[in-house]
Amino acid sequence: MAKSSELFKRMKTRERALLIVAFLVLFCMGVDRYMVSPFLESINETKEQLDHQEKLLVKYYSFVAKKKQYEARLDELEKYYTNLREKFLLEETEELAYAKLQELINNLANKNKLVVSRSTALKKEVIDKKPYLIALTISFDISDFDSSQKLQSFLYDIEYNNDKLLFIDSLRIKTLGLNITKGATISSTLTVIASIEKKS
Repeated sequence: MAKSSELFKRMKTRERALLIVAFLVLFCMGVDRYMVSPFLESINETKEQLDHQEKLLVKYYSFVAKKKQYEARLDELEKYYTNLREKFLLEETEELAYAKLQELINNLANKNKLVVSRSTALKKEVIDKKPYLIALTISFDISDFDSSQKLQSFLYDIEYNNDKLLFIDSLRIKTLGLNITKGATISSTLTVIASIEKKS
């Protein structure tokens, strides 16, 4: 320390001034680097966060202002879903849903004085997991129908069924001769939406 002080005294005035200026510049650079820059960065970050929070707040107030509209829309959707859900097969298992679908087809055929000669469960497609909704498809045959009017009424009852949503995927009519009302066979596939309580 004494040597530094002695060395400083031996320097010329100009050298002393340059050394002091150099120390001041280094000091200012250090202050800028370790104090001013972090402070300014902190201010910028805080400003960005405040801007972001302000945008979120504006969005939140917008949602709050439209709360009644959203609640009304939600009520509409819940009513729509409740009404739609009544059109699904509501069963505990997939097997029971297939059996119910077969029973439904048999009942519609009997109503129109037709007889289902064969029905087979085909595929299932998972639509949603919560609630567990699946699309069930079966194929069925109706043999020896004797009236195109019966067939027309049967298809009408499927398409405009008020109880359940039924979709005919395919329909083939085979005839044994020129007369389509004697000895004709219908082969069709049909799909229904089922809500299952227990997955199999």
